[in-house]
Amino acid sequence: MLDRIIQIIGLIFFAFAVYLIGKEVDRIGAVHLWHLIISTPWWVVVLVFFFTFLDYIALFGYDWLSLEYVKRKISIKEIVKASSIGFAISNTTGHAYAAGGSVRYLFYTPLGLSHIEIVKIIAFESITILMGMALAYVVAIGASYLNPALDGYAYLPYLKWSALAVVLAILLYYWIFVRSQKVFHVAAVDIQTPSLLMTSKQFFVGFMDNLMVCLVFYAALRYHMDADFITVFIVFIVAQTIAITTQVPGGVGVFEGLFLFLFPHAIEHRPAVLASLAIYRVLYFFVPFFLAGLYLIALKGLNYIKIASKPERKS
Repeated sequence: MLDRIIQIIGLIFFAFAVYLIGKEVDRIGAVHLWHLIISTPWWVVVLVFFFTFLDYIALFGYDWLSLEYVKRKISIKEIVKASSIGFAISNTTGHAYAAGGSVRYLFYTPLGLSHIEIVKIIAFESITILMGMALAYVVAIGASYLNPALDGYAYLPYLKWSALAVVLAILLYYWIFVRSQKVFHVAAVDIQTPSLLMTSKQFFVGFMDNLMVCLVFYAALRYHMDADFITVFIVFIVAQTIAITTQVPGGVGVFEGLFLFLFPHAIEHRPAVLASLAIYRVLYFFVPFFLAGLYLIALKGLNYIKIASKPERKS
């Protein structure tokens, strides 16, 4: 029942976002928007890819911490493959557990990890992602106090109350799980709560992921308009958090619509914001997704050739 309600809310957000984006594109003109996108200089594209690369280093941290949690050592090369391919697919499809989990089964099972260990890895990564989002959200709202220009921002008081609720949730998580150091039994599987050190690493990796993703978008936006990073960071994190909770694949449309709706300067800089959102969506989501798909297709083809080239045993 709860899943159905979340899906309905997600569809409502998606419909609203598509309507808002369509309205803005009509107002600006699709041709003008297209010219803005393709006129973006090569060095901006390089800068966007540079921050995307830095984010994938942060994404590597999710798998590295998860393997440390299950006490398994794997070569960095194998972790990089599983992490980069897994997140390139799950970031775009929006189904981190299903899509990213399938990739990790593909790469980690031949290395000797059991199904239970891989399930623990996927669950641990999911929790780390949530922790990173929570910390980024709190930091973003806290950063609003450093920007006097946001004092008149209509939604800020509500966001501050929600940030307080997130802080309380983090403290509750620490008190119940981290401080107690209990072992939970779930479906005949023993789950050890992480130590304070491990929890700190989770928060750090998750926060750095969110920070790098925001820098990817800011690199595109900063060329098209003059915007301070704190304001962009606040709106970006809020829009991203809501978009992810709607369960719309990759938050496509929802994130863009929310950013347009929440960003204080979107009204006077519609073309710049829309062009930057399009560049961000293509370069950060679609390009890695396309490359990951090509890699998996090539990998499957190589495996097929190896199997076909094996000589048949004579009976």
